[in-house]
Amino acid sequence: QGIKAARAAFPNVPQVACFDTAFHRTRSFVEEAYALPRRFFDEGIRRFGFHGLSYQFIAKQLAVVAPDVAKGKVVVAHLGSGASMCALNGGRSVASTMGFSTIDGLPMGTRTGAIDPGVLLHLLDQKHMPLKELETLLYKESGLKGLSGLSNDMRTLLADESSAAKEAVEYFVHRCAREVASLATAAGGLDALVFTAGIGERSSAIRGRIVRKLAWLGLAIDDAANGRNSTLISTRVSRAKVLCIPTNEERCIAEAVSERLKPG
Repeated sequence: QGIKAARAAFPNVPQVACFDTAFHRTRSFVEEAYALPRRFFDEGIRRFGFHGLSYQFIAKQLAVVAPDVAKGKVVVAHLGSGASMCALNGGRSVASTMGFSTIDGLPMGTRTGAIDPGVLLHLLDQKHMPLKELETLLYKESGLKGLSGLSNDMRTLLADESSAAKEAVEYFVHRCAREVASLATAAGGLDALVFTAGIGERSSAIRGRIVRKLAWLGLAIDDAANGRNSTLISTRVSRAKVLCIPTNEERCIAEAVSERLKPG
């Protein structure tokens, strides 16, 4: 609808679409496919992955701020109201947590993250939940908001002393740590962990808790640097670097459009 409206209002102005899934097209079959009959994959039912513009920007930034690990094995954690992670190897996507839709993977502000499909079948068959009501539940009433019964804002939850708020935060931290370990396996190792997006860039508390859960991997956080939101927030003895790098998806789009519209 947006494309049609813009075309009607500005018929002579070129339009450029920057797909948030394009960055992930370098992944292998095993990372894209679901274990359904092959015809569904051929019809387009696959893990697309999202936040690709953010990961593309971070991959470029890594070459500037940490060239020693930019070509290595990196897990990027895009943590915000929408949250996902991506494993990079040589600056290319090899695995990501989001799948066919933006509700897969990590728990988010109001989205469930990964959930057993059997739960959905139960809600549809046994609870007779209408499809639109189920969609609203998965996208708008779950995640941090649903678990806490309070808010989808991590700042609010960190400041609240209720057990529900604490459990929602711990659930988020726990799932994030699990996914880092999973993606490190997909990448074949871990040279760096990068935090980005709203929570990843601004919440030293969440970064610290996730990294401390990964101490068994040899990760160690510098609490002072983390508290300052410094670029490098790991200690010298950390087996892999831990970094905090602001993302800029809008710039990534602007650069792609500029490149596409160059004369000739």
